[in-house]
Amino acid sequence: MSGLRDILGVPFGWALSVLYNFSGNYLLSLVIITLVLKLLLLPMSIKQQKGSAKQMRLQAKVNKIRAKYAGGGREAQMKISEETQELYRREGFNPASAGCAPLVLQLVVMMGLYNAIYAPISKVLMFKDAVIEELRRVYLTLPNLAANAEKDTYRMELNILNRFNEIIPNLNSEIVSGEDVSKIQSFIRNFSVFGVNLTEFPKDFKGRPDAALLILIPILAGVSALLTALYSYIKQRKTNPETAKNPAMGCMMLFSPAMSAYFAYSLPAGVGFYWIISNILAFIQTIALGAVIKPEKVIAGQMIDETVERRSREASIKQRTEILKGNKTE
Repeated sequence: MSGLRDILGVPFGWALSVLYNFSGNYLLSLVIITLVLKLLLLPMSIKQQKGSAKQMRLQAKVNKIRAKYAGGGREAQMKISEETQELYRREGFNPASAGCAPLVLQLVVMMGLYNAIYAPISKVLMFKDAVIEELRRVYLTLPNLAANAEKDTYRMELNILNRFNEIIPNLNSEIVSGEDVSKIQSFIRNFSVFGVNLTEFPKDFKGRPDAALLILIPILAGVSALLTALYSYIKQRKTNPETAKNPAMGCMMLFSPAMSAYFAYSLPAGVGFYWIISNILAFIQTIALGAVIKPEKVIAGQMIDETVERRSREASIKQRTEILKGNKTE
């Protein structure tokens, strides 16, 4: 898994590097790359919105099937499942297809971007291996390191940035030049947002002067995710009250915000900021798609298309029947 993260981190690190060199602001680079990713995934989000509308239209038929076998035992449940699957097959609808691809792509994005955030010296600043190894060597000679500092390779570059001023005097100038040192120092200055060092972990907030700001990151990540979840839940209750009554809907509504808060608490502040930005953009996108692609209009369009297709099919059958009759008459 770590090998896959490293591979995915290369293109995301390159993108962050280009944006950082252009803007000189790390947070702005994160905002831009998150916005670009949302735009690239927009066609899939539109498809997902239309798929949800079609599922909503079919829900009335599914409810009739459930009512037909209500109160039955295991055999009745099997009948409900069989007839529901047959309904989806006739309608050409796959309830699983709409949700899987976006989740897989989001996972790929998360793994690649997180790897780039964890390795800013190699992925964003793009320093050579010799420079990074020298920085690592000197870092491991510093006092008061954690017991597992040498094995903690995944957050090594963040740790180096945190204690870079202590590392500088002991660096081999033939390997790490003065220009390299200046680049890292400049990067560190731009790696702080609103007084929060993006290399810090909110879970390590105790005893820190910026503890209040650090702990605010997971809170904002959870709240920003909750906005989208609440909006989607309210829309679901209006358009499909029966499904919204399911207790699992409430659990799912809270699951995403809870995971956002947990990851933002456990991972570097840079990841938390990405999560907040991503959640806010997702909320804006959800509202925009709900306004532009209204379920009622999508359903009406689908019904018109299906009516046209049915009539075309009936006309084709009628034409073939008339041709067969004509051949028999001859």
